Amino acid sequence: MWKCSNCHHMEIAPEKPEHCPVCGAEAEKLLPHEVPGIKGTKTLKNLKTGFVAESQAHQRNLAFAMKAEQEELPQVAKLFRAVAEAEGVHAYHHLRLLGGISDTQENLESAFERENLASESYPQFIKEANEEGNTGVARIFTYSRDVEAGHAKLYKKALEHMIQEKETDYYVCGVCGYVSDGELPDECPICGAPGDKFRHVE
Repeated sequence: MWKCSNCHHMEIAPEKPEHCPVCGAEAEKLLPHEVPGIKGTKTLKNLKTGFVAESQAHQRNLAFAMKAEQEELPQVAKLFRAVAEAEGVHAYHHLRLLGGISDTQENLESAFERENLASESYPQFIKEANEEGNTGVARIFTYSRDVEAGHAKLYKKALEHMIQEKETDYYVCGVCGYVSDGELPDECPICGAPGDKFRHVE
């Protein structure tokens, strides 16, 4: 396994790739990465596949719970949230066994780099959605692009908070996902949603 020292992506390959498949970093940035206690590449590939599947199931069940709430079926919503929580536990263990969780400073640096990479993908997504006449999808991609750029700044700021031992509150817009650091906005700066659409994150 190879770990990119730039974006922390882990690539399972018998030989070192010429570039990181995620951030495009040169081969010298890809370092050998051993996972203690795990032998062979099939198990590593299965852990990676399992992590992706469990992560998707976690998010899908949260979306199903939201729909059940909208349809005033709280018991079904509760079940979907419970199963989502279980899938989240599975995803966590898969990632842990892959060696994908480091100390908090490295995790923040990895998250910062990945947010930058994600925000770079959206201009092409927006262009292609508009070219195909999918303006509603293009709008959602635009929200995602703008919010992802803000996430990178939040991770950088979190490193400063950590060094200064400073506590802050976070508020998430339920419409576009914008995250506010420190105060509840009257209106979302990305999508214009009112302050009552924000959720305080504990």
